[in-house]
Amino acid sequence: MSGNRSPTSIEDSPSGGDLISELPDDILVSILSLLDSKEAPRSSILSRRWRNLWTFTSSLVFDDSLLVRAMLFNKVTKSLEFERSRFINWVNTVLKFYQGTTLDKFTVCFDVDEQSCKLDIERWIIFAFEKKVRSLHLDFTITRGYFLLGSYTLTTEFLSNCTISSLKELRLFAVEVSSEVVGYILSACPLLELLSVQSSESLVRLKLFGPSLNLKTLEIMYCPVEYVEISSSNLVSFSYCGNGRRTVFVINNVPHLVEASISGLSSCFLVKNMFLFSGLLSQLETFMLDLTMEVFRKFPKFPKLKNLKHLELVLDGRHAHSLLYCAKFLKVSPLLCRFTLKVNKLDSFPIYRKMKEQETKQPHLHLKVIEFCGFVGSAVDIELLLCLLKRAVSLKKLIIDPRVEYIDFQKTYHYKDAELVLAARTRAKQLETRLPPSAELVIL
Repeated sequence: MSGNRSPTSIEDSPSGGDLISELPDDILVSILSLLDSKEAPRSSILSRRWRNLWTFTSSLVFDDSLLVRAMLFNKVTKSLEFERSRFINWVNTVLKFYQGTTLDKFTVCFDVDEQSCKLDIERWIIFAFEKKVRSLHLDFTITRGYFLLGSYTLTTEFLSNCTISSLKELRLFAVEVSSEVVGYILSACPLLELLSVQSSESLVRLKLFGPSLNLKTLEIMYCPVEYVEISSSNLVSFSYCGNGRRTVFVINNVPHLVEASISGLSSCFLVKNMFLFSGLLSQLETFMLDLTMEVFRKFPKFPKLKNLKHLELVLDGRHAHSLLYCAKFLKVSPLLCRFTLKVNKLDSFPIYRKMKEQETKQPHLHLKVIEFCGFVGSAVDIELLLCLLKRAVSLKKLIIDPRVEYIDFQKTYHYKDAELVLAARTRAKQLETRLPPSAELVIL
């Protein structure tokens, strides 16, 4: 097999055998690599030939994050010590039997902390680097408390004893990393294309620059960063969520940056100081702006978003008297093709007033898809949609999703009860008569 040697020769399948078992070992191992590390070992019961194939997969995924989330929000009551011990035994057992020589992907997602699990965690990381891992994902999200702080600290001293140059993707969630550690990773991983750091209290300064950087995607979420400096000619996508209104951004020499996602209090600062970033914003083709931290009565003026194709706005619908300011984005985004609106808790404090239909302004020639998530059918959301429909003369599809009540800080969707959804769907059908002739209405 390419990359990983087969444990056995391929046996001749008996007449009438299943077609899958007749495939070469390389193909079977590739299929097993699509499964997580609970499912793949179960294939060993199929036949003697399948017994060891899973030990050569190119992907090891140990992900019990759904259980962590359920415990975090008290949806299940289980002993953390017991579940942690079970998880550690699972990982250690699989690694003991693993025979592959290289790893494309290595993922560990569970509440394991430095105090009780440090030796196990570091053995796992060393194992991954010894297998020349390309994609490493560590998520040590804790099950206690609302704020997800790092429970394990990654140091340059530890990393300097490993060969990490094979990395192309690195995701660190609830792992403490300092500015020095991030700098070391960037210098020691010339192939690194994606870096994502979430929930690290130690990351307060971020400097990313140099002509040799191959980084294309950068995500910094829920870290108390005070200073961000980026100069990277290969960077394509930047996502940032920060709660510091005074974070200093120095961003230049990013000619290929076409995707950006900004959330937290930093997004409010960005909106109020848009013209400081007008050059960068004019490059963007995809832009996600989460404004749930603030309700706007009057929206600031925007610079021209001349290349924007897809805009996504996440808004707080509580106490929202009007969302008509969202339509102003059409004027500054002449090439916009898709407009996504996600409105949280629009029905929490419903506004009872007459709907105000806006006069038709300059038509927008490129908008093809409007998507509204969190639809209720009140004056607030209907008048905004009618305003957009009047201007979107080339619209092909209006997508209404009334199921979502709100999206939490972990980007998890929380849904309404069935009666509210049914009532909202009935109201959404009334929009069908207001669509442009070539458009269809899709109600989820």
